[in-house]
Amino acid sequence: MKNKLLSIVIVMLLMISMVAMNAYAVSFTATMTPSATTVKEATEFTITVKVSNLDVGANGINSLEGYLKYDTDVFENISESSIEGLNSWVAKFDETTGKISLTKNTFVTSTQEVFQVAFKTKSGVSGKSGNILYSDIIASNSETTISATDISTSITIGNASEGNTSNTISNISAIQTNTVSINAITSTGNNVTTNTANTTNTTNNTNQAVSSYVNTMTNTNAGTEMPNTGVDDTILKLIFVVIAVALVFYIKIERLNKDLK
Repeated sequence: MKNKLLSIVIVMLLMISMVAMNAYAVSFTATMTPSATTVKEATEFTITVKVSNLDVGANGINSLEGYLKYDTDVFENISESSIEGLNSWVAKFDETTGKISLTKNTFVTSTQEVFQVAFKTKSGVSGKSGNILYSDIIASNSETTISATDISTSITIGNASEGNTSNTISNISAIQTNTVSINAITSTGNNVTTNTANTTNTTNNTNQAVSSYVNTMTNTNAGTEMPNTGVDDTILKLIFVVIAVALVFYIKIERLNKDLK
């Protein structure tokens, strides 16, 4: 009886462990990309959110939700009309909580842009920076829910960023000398006088190259994030409960065996 009970407990633990391992393998990555990292006052720009690295099983995902937060001192307030679902995703926005919920009729199993938000910077905020955050991200399908790491980006208010500038100036001077010989023959009676005049024309050609400037805009990818697993604490709690029950039964059987002896 004792050995049989231990065998049952071991089998149950193995089954639960396998379920937990499969569940923890489910994950995806969310990233946020701004159209520009430096934006002038009273100017519109967009941020785009996409999903990638989808290890979500055969079904993929067909819903996504999270909470959008941003610096209202720097950016104008947004509304549902500011949010556009991409690639047939349908977006809904709760202005009270900042929750953006998206659904799609088909399942997504590969990298895809999900939605885009249009922002506008306020006037009189030049020199400031504002953060945009999309947090508590959860995707789901018909089998389970999967969470991802929070994503964010920072926008600087001012002139367009010049990035790294490389100036190259080349000065090339070419001097070309041309010599022309002129022979003059003057006849005076029987006397012939030959005058040779050497005229030297020197032409200086100087070519100076114009400086070349390369402006490189660097966008902040806050979104290169490591994926979170899509499992809550329920499975872990279940494992501990099973272990506790098994120990209780084991102790009772040991006591029963002692009483019988």
